[in-house]
Amino acid sequence: RSYSYCAEWVAGMSKGVQRVPWNCHEYSTGHPALSQNGNMLYFVSDMPGGKGASDIYRVAINSDGSFGTPERLGDNINTEGREVFPYVDGAGNLYFSSDGHQGLGLLDVFVAEAEGGGYGPAVNMGKGMNSAADDFAIMYDPQSKTGFVSSDRDGGQGSDDIYRVRELDIPCEITYNVTVLNEYTD
Repeated sequence: RSYSYCAEWVAGMSKGVQRVPWNCHEYSTGHPALSQNGNMLYFVSDMPGGKGASDIYRVAINSDGSFGTPERLGDNINTEGREVFPYVDGAGNLYFSSDGHQGLGLLDVFVAEAEGGGYGPAVNMGKGMNSAADDFAIMYDPQSKTGFVSSDRDGGQGSDDIYRVRELDIPCEITYNVTVLNEYTD
């Protein structure tokens, strides 16, 4: 099992390292990501009540440093598969990797635009960002239109490599061609 910890960052050093209150020896938590304003912590867990292998949760960070109650993000984000490596950009958009949404390979990178207190539909970031291999752990700044993504795609230097990202085109549309074999059903 993996556990999450928090600490205060003071003068370039961590101080007061402690386990977060939702840790449990019965499930894992990991991949923590702070919102840009530091008021919300996103993480991944396979805790009971989830939809899939691992889901993305968020929890408010109160002004006194305590935490609210973790909430699982909706079914537009979480699937029966794995949702991992959340990241929230300065505009509040949620980036993450998933093998449960329609993708181009194994883990693909998706974005869900901020809408009110939640998120719109998860949109595949498309070819280039995604490959037939695992693509994950994106960090992207929409203002400078640059960032980084990890991948184990062909042509890399090792098992997982870091690639620079420039000027993303969001969203990507996927078109399906459907052939009707029989218009009548019993």
